[in-house]
Amino acid sequence: MGGFTSIVPMAASALQTGQQIQANQASTQSRIAMLDADRKAELADIDANQKQKDADRQDALRRRQATLRARQGASGLMAGGSGSASAVLAGYEKAARHDQQADASEASRKRNQINASASWREKSLLRTTQDDTTARLSAWFARRDGLGG
Repeated sequence: MGGFTSIVPMAASALQTGQQIQANQASTQSRIAMLDADRKAELADIDANQKQKDADRQDALRRRQATLRARQGASGLMAGGSGSASAVLAGYEKAARHDQQADASEASRKRNQINASASWREKSLLRTTQDDTTARLSAWFARRDGLGG
């Protein structure tokens, strides 16, 4: 006769294996939740930085426009001179829009990278848990079959 000569050791072994599997799965879910929280924090940081950069850029644009208008008014430029000032103002606005688009593209790339990395880590944890569960069940059945004869 084998190792499982009665139902009691077999049931205890099955219960222990089930508890180990459940604990491993709970641990994995906890780690996944932590990864998700980290991902959300990183995305929030990117959004906050983007908003700050946009606000700083708008503030700098307003200051540059005000400075140019003040210089234009102080120098007493005629109507012909205001055309070049308008072109300079339009150039400032175009440069600010270009910088904003570049920052938005960079932030989008960072978001995609963070999401892809988090997705990979989550899948990796789930695969590891699945492999652990399979290994534990296989080991239990091997013990049962090998010892029960």
